Amino acid sequence: MTGPTSSALDTSTLHSVLQVFRHRKTRRFGCGMEIPGGPLRYRSELPPIPLSKEEIHYLLFAGIGQTGMHLGDMQYAPRPNGEDGQGMAIMSFQGRTVPSPCAAQATRLFMTDDTGLYFVARVPDPESGEQPVLIKMRDGRLVIPREMPYMLSFNQWYANQPGSLYLIPVTDVASVYLNLLLVLFSEECGYFVVDTDRGSAPCGLDTFRRSRGGHLHDDPGRRRTMTLRDLDGAISDTALQEQAVACQNMFLMEQAIGLGGGIHSVGSGRHLLGWEPQIFEGLGFHFEPSSIAGVRSNPVGVARVWEGPCPPFTLSVEDAVRSLMTSKFDEGGPYSSSGARPWIDAVNREPIRRHSEQAVEATIAFCNYIMKEYGRFPAHADAFKTVIAFQAHHIDPAFYDRFYPQPSLPLIHRVHMDHWHMHESAADRGEDSERSGR
Repeated sequence: MTGPTSSALDTSTLHSVLQVFRHRKTRRFGCGMEIPGGPLRYRSELPPIPLSKEEIHYLLFAGIGQTGMHLGDMQYAPRPNGEDGQGMAIMSFQGRTVPSPCAAQATRLFMTDDTGLYFVARVPDPESGEQPVLIKMRDGRLVIPREMPYMLSFNQWYANQPGSLYLIPVTDVASVYLNLLLVLFSEECGYFVVDTDRGSAPCGLDTFRRSRGGHLHDDPGRRRTMTLRDLDGAISDTALQEQAVACQNMFLMEQAIGLGGGIHSVGSGRHLLGWEPQIFEGLGFHFEPSSIAGVRSNPVGVARVWEGPCPPFTLSVEDAVRSLMTSKFDEGGPYSSSGARPWIDAVNREPIRRHSEQAVEATIAFCNYIMKEYGRFPAHADAFKTVIAFQAHHIDPAFYDRFYPQPSLPLIHRVHMDHWHMHESAADRGEDSERSGR
């Protein structure tokens, strides 16, 4: 088998991409760090060196950068008597560097370095001349206790150290959940849900089941009956995949730039969001208590920064469902006559059907049941969740030269400071390290 000819593909570009994959490794030891014991015991003689604005921009763009409109190449109308055509599950035609379930773009980034904690609101292309839009939430680096369960034991020596850039992806699971309910409860899909924690109760869907003249398949033989716990887990898992892809994108960009760092688990994600602010403030999420005894509180958003589709940021879950329909199909929405679409004008004039009223009413009935029985939405999955974090820092080459053969540190890492910081003097870097708090 032969590879592509040079006329079919720029082989130098292909080689560059292959090199990024070949050298993709977690390189944890950065400037200013120390491993206090064991076979790799070492203390860096270099001060921490914060990332430049340019380096940060490239990493943020790789993770959640704006790329214009995606193609929206879906089937929007079903075949006669078919079970397809739910293309309007797409929530937006705006594209990013990371794939997103239903194009919900429900995963956002929180960023902390020595200057403060930020919510990343928007990331344009680094070559556009525009800068990322960052909402500063507080001064100084986010402090995460270096102890279990807040930070896993094997990450404590290097994670979120002075000079590093620490990025925390958080996913709005609730928004993805509401949107997928409109699809699952459509006539084409017709899923039926039972709550095995409540004696297999029909989750408010009793009047919508086929055995009562409705459209949802309550016959287990049709394989479209789910338990509430399975549904919560499936949708949460689907939404959270975006975090891993965003971090991998940033990891590959990190390698291309010549930085160190990597991806790791965050420990207690609820604490990182702000579950017990008396221990540490975390990201400042509001945890709404449940009115039902024994049901835990729910992280539902950050007031005035990123508010989810749950009370107290909405009047009710019914209001959240109606608002979702408005955002998709009413004036200015992607499926309205005034909404921007990626296709040629002749196609753009074609109307796209709404989610049926039966699907909307079933979704509202289901959500009302969840709120009544559990005092929160979703029932068993948190409305917002974080599971992993990404770190970038400047590598200390002396550590890798002492303990590893030469190939462990590629040329791009060895020449990084000359390429990205050539106009900075040693004194400038020293001032940066002083600002980093070390």
